Amino acid sequence: MKKSVVIAAAAFALAGAQAHAAVVSDCCDWSSGWTFSSYGFGVGTATATVEGSGGNPGARLNITTHTPGAPDTAFGTAVLDSVSTPAPTSGAAFTLTLDVLSGAGAFGQGQGIQLLVEQGGSVYAMGVGITGFPLSSFTTLNFNGNFNAGSFAKISGGGPATPSFDGSTTTSYGFAAGNNQSGDLTQYYDNFQLTFNSGAPPASIVPVPAVSPWTLPFLGLLIAAVVFLRRRPS
Repeated sequence: MKKSVVIAAAAFALAGAQAHAAVVSDCCDWSSGWTFSSYGFGVGTATATVEGSGGNPGARLNITTHTPGAPDTAFGTAVLDSVSTPAPTSGAAFTLTLDVLSGAGAFGQGQGIQLLVEQGGSVYAMGVGITGFPLSSFTTLNFNGNFNAGSFAKISGGGPATPSFDGSTTTSYGFAAGNNQSGDLTQYYDNFQLTFNSGAPPASIVPVPAVSPWTLPFLGLLIAAVVFLRRRPS
């Protein structure tokens, strides 16, 4: 199945103005444009590996974590760093969508999911929820949140401690999946999609307040009064 990477822009009517949305998505392959890595604490380790079949459809991403004890935490990471957009504005809403399937050793709450953003070579993570268990067939899950810099922690790179959501900084996106004290646990992922508000409406599009039918006659009387007062002899 051929890989499809899409960045789309759409305009939605909202309260008489326009709200612009962006969609970053990847279907089916995982083999081009992605960078896979991991991070962890204690003796926790993780791998993110593309498998050529078993996806929904096509290839799938296998994220396996090894976290034997209470302090051990590990996340496998995937960043679509070949695709970028201007950063969303601070507070903008997003929805991260993933197709998820439970794998070997999965139990309990499945894996925790983080949204990743990459800016200037640094990667930042924000927890957005858990997958749950069991997922005996690929299940589409949605994770919602807002782009607030203080909610992200830097996991790699030498940049600032938090990302910038200024509407202009070049930004790439991805996700991480991980566990704590869960032994060896695998889950599978496909069809990454991130939808977010890409910024404020254009400055030229400003709703004009409705005018009451009594407003214009009142303004006319007010202007006439001002003119009369200015013409009175001192």
